[in-house]
Parts: sequence; structure tokens; C-alpha cells
Amino acid sequence: MKKMFLLVFLFSLLFSSEKLYAQNTGAYYGWLMAGYGYSQSVDGSWSSTGPVKLTLGGLLWRYIGMELSADGSWLNWGDKNISWTVDLKPYVLIQSTLGNSHNALIPYVGIAPVFSISGIDYNNVNYADKTGFDIGVAAKGGLRVKLVNFLMLGVGIEYVYHHNKLPATRDMSQFNAVVEAGFSW
Repeated sequence: MKKMFLLVFLFSLLFSSEKLYAQNTGAYYGWLMAGYGYSQSVDGSWSSTGPVKLTLGGLLWRYIGMELSADGSWLNWGDKNISWTVDLKPYVLIQSTLGNSHNALIPYVGIAPVFSISGIDYNNVNYADKTGFDIGVAAKGGLRVKLVNFLMLGVGIEYVYHHNKLPATRDMSQFNAVVEAGFSW
């Protein structure tokens, strides 16, 4: 019984301090991030997935946030053939802000549907270029650091799955590691 009272007391302290923190430091904020990603291939090696990953997000209520993430990836194979993918992911996030309005650690986890456009550009006259649209799912987690009230840096890992019909039907399942920098307001 004493343990239960202690647990209830600790939870009430946590929630009241979070409310006090949100009122005093402006914890409700938005962000715009640009990042660079690496993907894990089938053989276990990591390779670059594209030049940029853009993310626009905001904290909606206490621990709940949303962000829209768009990123592109491509793979050169064969005689300069290119396989490319553009993914759009509207994430729902659960995150907490630990710190004050100038310096804060922001751990997060999120889940999203993936809207994916894929294509293959062949450098060969025997094959026609192909494109397709696929829907999948993504999950991610990571840590962002808010510095000097407006600058944010972050690292994260993301799992993306979607069904790709190019060049032959196959399931796309991969982990992405992302490093990002941006601004918060």
C-alpha cells in the first residue's frame, strides 16, 4: 500500500512539473530540420540514401507531436542504372522535453504511414523506365538537442517498410540512420 501511494505521488509530481515547465519555458514549439541519411543494405553495410531529408513538425499537446518528413533515396547499379524512391511520412510522435527553453534534450518515438513514389531510370535502350506508387509503414526514434533557444541538432534511427513493384515485386524493408540540424520556434 505504501508503494502505491509513493508511486501515485511520484506520477503527480511528474505531471505537475511538466505542466509548470510548459507554462514557464514555452515547451510548445515547432521545428524545421534538414538531415542526411544512411541505409542498411541486405549485406549489412551502410550506404548513403540521399542528399537531404526535410522534416517540419510541432508539439501539439504535452507529449504528443506531429511532423511531416520527406526524403529521397537512390541507388546506382549496373551500367549507371538508377533506382530512386521519394517517401512522404506524416509521423505522430510521443516525446518529452527535458531541460529549459534554451537547452533541452528531446527523446522521441513515432509511427507513420509511408507514401512512396519509386522509379527506375535505365541507361539501356532495351528497357523502358518505370515508376510506381506504394503505401507502407515507418517507425522511428531518436534524440534531439535544443540549443540557444532556436537551434536543434538530432540523431535517430528509422525503420521503413513498403511494397515495391520495381523492377520486380519485392518487399522493401530497411533501417535508416539520420543526422539532422535545424531550427525551433
